[in-house]
Amino acid sequence: MSSTFLTLKTAVSRDLRDPTNLFFSTTDVGDLINAALSEVGRIAPYRFQEDITPVTNAMSYQPQTTVFSTPTAEIEIKRVELWDTSYTPYKFLYTLIPASGAYVNTSAAGWECWGGIIYINNVVENYIDPTKHILRVQGYRPYAPLVNDSDVNSASPELEAAMRVYARVEALQRIAFSRDAFTQWQTASNNLNVTPASILSELTLALADWERRAKHLQVLRVASS
Repeated sequence: MSSTFLTLKTAVSRDLRDPTNLFFSTTDVGDLINAALSEVGRIAPYRFQEDITPVTNAMSYQPQTTVFSTPTAEIEIKRVELWDTSYTPYKFLYTLIPASGAYVNTSAAGWECWGGIIYINNVVENYIDPTKHILRVQGYRPYAPLVNDSDVNSASPELEAAMRVYARVEALQRIAFSRDAFTQWQTASNNLNVTPASILSELTLALADWERRAKHLQVLRVASS
């Protein structure tokens, strides 16, 4: 079971050896977690399926509106199907042809997803009956950023473990790449005996751990069909 934002903050703070947030505030830790969620989502995106209710005379639709309030360019659509809801269970009608797989190179020949919006052509729009048809969409998207402490991380436990490793890398980079940040960290964390070379060595090991985990997180994208 995935963790809440608050649980993740506690875990990451512990990973950073800063459980009481003497140096990395809870806001900082939250930023590290969302940076990790974004990076993990780039490698192993969330796979989704949703049913979109068509609208009369509409030729464009925004997918995943319950997750993202604005169009999200990182959303990848691999399949768009037309289903008839007047049957029980719903009846599959046909798979819409993507513009990239059409006989001519034009958006008018099939559907395409551009800038986080799905566009259909006139042929499909004319055929759709909004009173009984739905567009069933499958694809990949980024993970929703965590905002409130009660928000539940939508990444799997495996991806969550990788997120914690990446968050540590980001934190060590903040310390290692700024003299002022390093000095403040030494004082706040009572690590006056730690040298910049020690931090760089720790960062190198953390990066190696992240790169090893990242290689196992690949999600093969299926071509649009």
